[in-house]
Amino acid sequence: MTSAPPPGLPERRRPSLTARWSNLILLTHEVDPSLIAPWLPDDVEPDLVDGRAQVSLIAFDFVDTRVRGRRIPGFVDFPEINFRTYVRQGDRRGVVAIRELVPSPLAAAIGRLRFNEPFRATPIESRTASMGDELLVEHRWRWKERHYFLRMTADQSSATATEGPARDLFGRRWAYGRSRRGEPIVLRVEHPDWALRRVRTLDFEVDYGALYGPEWAVLNDRQPSSAYLAVGSAVSIFPPGR
Repeated sequence: MTSAPPPGLPERRRPSLTARWSNLILLTHEVDPSLIAPWLPDDVEPDLVDGRAQVSLIAFDFVDTRVRGRRIPGFVDFPEINFRTYVRQGDRRGVVAIRELVPSPLAAAIGRLRFNEPFRATPIESRTASMGDELLVEHRWRWKERHYFLRMTADQSSATATEGPARDLFGRRWAYGRSRRGEPIVLRVEHPDWALRRVRTLDFEVDYGALYGPEWAVLNDRQPSSAYLAVGSAVSIFPPGR
């Protein structure tokens, strides 16, 4: 169940965006809280686990995307590569996006202009293939003439994550950011608890320093602390409020 919205945010409004998020790969690293501090808007703080902050690289597909109920050509089906961290505001737990990559300049423009999220456009390809009882999910993208990939195989079967670290990472219902004037804003994100597939193999080539800034190069020689593949579901994103 979604918590009550922050003061000044109506209890229920028509969603700004609806879509289905499909086959979400999530790789998480633990980092020193000082690394994420410059990215946090006012009034939120790092959501620490044993004194450590967390960041996640997420690759997934948007399917049947609609803005205010309408499909916009070029902004319906597309992949996204999302790099985010985890925060809290009182008892509300949410996320802050550090950078979101999509293949469509239109999708990036809508993300920046409508939601003031850090979207950028770059070539991305994604594919999903069924091989007997195994599912292959792969994303390939380019950023500033360098090529990256993220590939995972997992069971076709799945089970809903009702508790534990996976539910905590995937179950955040608030997305925090800043307006163009620097004021804090919040989006509400609604979806059911997601089912997870058991991961079999993981392979990737990612240069965090090149993608997100030299301070993130510390992640290049580390293995993720966790890796998940969520089935996904329909998602509703409600408009920003202060």
